[in-house]
Amino acid sequence: MNSIKLLDRRVGYFAMAMALLLAFTLPTFVGAAQVTERSIALSSSSKATPGVTYEVNFKTAIGAANAEAFVVDFCQNSPLVGQACTPPVGFNATAAASAEVGFTDVTATASKIVVTATDPMAANTQVSVPLTGITNPTEAGTIYARILTFASAALADAYTSEVPGTSIDQGGLAISITDTSSVSGAVLESMQFCIARVEITANCANAAANPPTLKLGQGTGDVLALSSSAISTGNIYTQISTNAVGGAIVSIKSATSCGGLKRLNASVCDIAATGASDFTAGQAKFGVKIGAVSDTGPVGDVIGTYQPAGSSIYTTGAYAFNYDNTNATGVTSTFGDPILDTDGAPVNGKNIPLIFGASVTNNTPAGLYSTDLSLIATGKF
Repeated sequence: MNSIKLLDRRVGYFAMAMALLLAFTLPTFVGAAQVTERSIALSSSSKATPGVTYEVNFKTAIGAANAEAFVVDFCQNSPLVGQACTPPVGFNATAAASAEVGFTDVTATASKIVVTATDPMAANTQVSVPLTGITNPTEAGTIYARILTFASAALADAYTSEVPGTSIDQGGLAISITDTSSVSGAVLESMQFCIARVEITANCANAAANPPTLKLGQGTGDVLALSSSAISTGNIYTQISTNAVGGAIVSIKSATSCGGLKRLNASVCDIAATGASDFTAGQAKFGVKIGAVSDTGPVGDVIGTYQPAGSSIYTTGAYAFNYDNTNATGVTSTFGDPILDTDGAPVNGKNIPLIFGASVTNNTPAGLYSTDLSLIATGKF
């Protein structure tokens, strides 16, 4: 007779954080050619956040000379090129990098970034370069960025805030750094797992009325017996639903120490676990294979994947039953052998039958053979 183990866990929280981003251009205060359509988009505007991407966008001036490099200078006090610049407190761009094609040559100090182009930037050209690895300032408020283009990398490298040198285009903009706005709530963790001798309806509704008992054999009516001329089969049906972030794993565990089907009062399994190898009629073996997945419940409510456990020996095409006589792994180990999983994600209303099969040889001892199996579902919350 088969037994069922049902795990139901409900503990947990989720939190989401939202950060608001504001970036806008300021009026120009200098007389040189201006970079236009300039902005810097942030992947996070929350203060003190590391690993932020700053996407620098600008358009070179009409009629300007070709530029080989550009500088982005971050200041706490002013966007005006040529004025003294106070670096934003806590801001750190030393790890800034770019994977943008044509703009991967990046050098940086804590508050100044120099990007050298593979090909010169022509006049009236839109430039967009995401710069990764930047740490936001530690205080909320407005900071400023000065963007300047130069005819050569050497001129860009020589740039300082108060002595900018001869640039081609330039312009300033403001960036808003904010406190993180947090919205939180609790979602109870849940898992529903059931098994039955018939196909299971939505929400395990009919499982309790159809306990997972299975009798294998050939014959008619109640007279069934295992035969050497056939593999006798029978199905146990499973259904799982869980909101576990990491999904769930279903393991199969045998209460029979020898892993297979054992005769009453015998010390060994005369019908042995088939291990990782399939078997045919006429072999005294016992195993299981995976049936086809099916959905239950309203359309749209059924989500996720339910499948043979990754890296396990169980498949839809061949019988297997993983037995290790040391009981260190396999169906007789402490926690059983993984047989099904949800591919590391939540799932709802998914069914899979387990198809058990057994056969015998002509000299398999007569008697009543049985095993008790547990199917154990474990969520990764």
